[in-house]
Amino acid sequence: MLGYLLGRLTGGLVTLLGVCALAFFATALAPGNPAAVLLGNQATPERIAAVTHQLGLDQPLPIRFAIWLGQTAQGDLGTSNLSFKPVNDLVLAALPPTLELALASLTLAIVVAIPLGLLLAQHANKWWARPAASLVTLGISVPGFWVGLMLITIFSVMLGLLPSGGFVPVSRDIGENIRSLILPTVTLAIYLIPSIVRFVRVTAVAVLQEDYVDTARAKGVSPGRILMHHVAPNTLITTMTYLGLQLGVLISGAIVIEIVFSIPGLGRLGMNAVLNRDYPVIQGVVLIAASGYVLVNLLIDLTYAFIDPRIRTND
Repeated sequence: MLGYLLGRLTGGLVTLLGVCALAFFATALAPGNPAAVLLGNQATPERIAAVTHQLGLDQPLPIRFAIWLGQTAQGDLGTSNLSFKPVNDLVLAALPPTLELALASLTLAIVVAIPLGLLLAQHANKWWARPAASLVTLGISVPGFWVGLMLITIFSVMLGLLPSGGFVPVSRDIGENIRSLILPTVTLAIYLIPSIVRFVRVTAVAVLQEDYVDTARAKGVSPGRILMHHVAPNTLITTMTYLGLQLGVLISGAIVIEIVFSIPGLGRLGMNAVLNRDYPVIQGVVLIAASGYVLVNLLIDLTYAFIDPRIRTND
């Protein structure tokens, strides 16, 4: 188990290092000068050159990368070129709304998608199962921002039941915090549910065709008991890995949803940084998102190996 853990930790660190390099060079090589964006259209070339030097943007790229990597390794993500605030503070302020939205959406998606996927697999031969599966597949193609706008139109504009945007911290008012997250949570969950349902259904159908399931049927075990005691456990183990991979989809979906609902989370912070070429903030947001992705997948791998010892034996 220790060797398996060290292997996964090494793989995670290599992935983070690769993400660091990609985030830095992708932003540094992008066209445009952040100093010119910061000073506006009326800035003189001399003033732009002075601010470029002040921000350290006139140094060679390898030196800038080495400096940034060294600061990052010490927990310092730098200073925003736009607000001159520490990136650490900006990220910490934007993290709670994103975490709340992501956790609530993922929980809702799991609660709805896994039973639905098992149900569709259990009744795969029924006349309504195939149209229902096609409807789920169709749901994957529906853009998340469109769903969000439709929910705002119905529940905020027409019915006036829920706020159309914004975020209330849980420390200020827990009731308003929940109300402000209902529509974005449902929107992001709808974005996730179809792909999880499809994966669970396909996996469960394969498990239902295993020999031990046929043996259980031959012994007269009821379909419901077979589903709960044989199919569901074996389906959920592989679904855990799939949910870890879906974290990337969750992060990209959260960025869109945060913009639609004006939630001051990591996605909105990153988007504003991109528009203003605020390189330190872009790099900080990418690094934090990648770290979350690596950490969650590491936890899933370890849980998977703990449940099924064959995983760490064969690794």
